[in-house]
Amino acid sequence: MTTITGTLTVNTAFFREIKQENQHLCDLLTALRGLVGNPSVLQNHTRRLVDLLESLCDQLALHFSLEEAYGYFEDALVIAPRLSERAETLRDEHAELFDAIREIADDAKDSHTRQQIPFYMPYLVERIQRFDEDLQRHESQENTLMFEATQLDIGVGD
Repeated sequence: MTTITGTLTVNTAFFREIKQENQHLCDLLTALRGLVGNPSVLQNHTRRLVDLLESLCDQLALHFSLEEAYGYFEDALVIAPRLSERAETLRDEHAELFDAIREIADDAKDSHTRQQIPFYMPYLVERIQRFDEDLQRHESQENTLMFEATQLDIGVGD
């Protein structure tokens, strides 16, 4: 029996940047969830909703580009190539998720500008919640993939 081992190089500066960016993303999502989850407050803060959605678009663009540009999965997948199809599927979801939040943000801005957001709010809230669920599922699957690649295939020194 042959055992293949590998090492995963950790770029400290990259992970520090990802950590800071992730905290900002989490803060935006927490604020958005709080606003969307409280309809009586939301009706009086539609501008805040539009601003949060715009900021979320910008932050997700950064989040996804950092994952892709720095090859977030590449080193792990060299060691665990059986995971490459799942990684590619998750990478492809970045564009779909970004397009979804961009469309929601644009619709919220248009509705706010035309002062129609109170009438459009239930549909908008539903779309935001669906997006949030999709993003949470996506991030969970990325975390699971990284765990499998780094812990199960590389090993933990046992």
